[in-house]
Amino acid sequence: MELTGATSNQLQYLERAGLVIPVREWNGKKKPEVYYNWQQILEIRAIRNLREKTSLQVIRKVLDFFEKYQIDKTLRDKQIVVVDDEVFCVKDWSDLGEQISALKVADKRGIGIGQYTLLVIPAFIDIVDEIWRAAEKSNVIDMEEFRRKAKAEPNVA
Repeated sequence: MELTGATSNQLQYLERAGLVIPVREWNGKKKPEVYYNWQQILEIRAIRNLREKTSLQVIRKVLDFFEKYQIDKTLRDKQIVVVDDEVFCVKDWSDLGEQISALKVADKRGIGIGQYTLLVIPAFIDIVDEIWRAAEKSNVIDMEEFRRKAKAEPNVA
């Protein structure tokens, strides 16, 4: 439970749902010892992280999509992006800051599943510049102190 960050109830639910099945060893005890291998621990963490952005029903749809199209049915090694209620699988991040081609693998309504979509994600420097502009407009922020403490400089182009 420490490694996964999940509660025993969450682990039991994942097992009942057939998402992560641990190994049980009885060893003559009333209750079995439950073991998860490293890949299962990573999978549980991936499900938990994705669960922060979307519902377990949508996560099941993602896994069903992978199974239907014979894609390895794991989340731990995939780059998954959730935008509103839509879930995308990204293979190539080389165009980060421009457009990223992403495969839509699930959403709540089931529209456009299996289609490639262009996601527009702002470059990190654009976000930095946006923060600098907001700081310069602020009546509360001491710009000298802000400049001294900032880890990044505004983009001067």
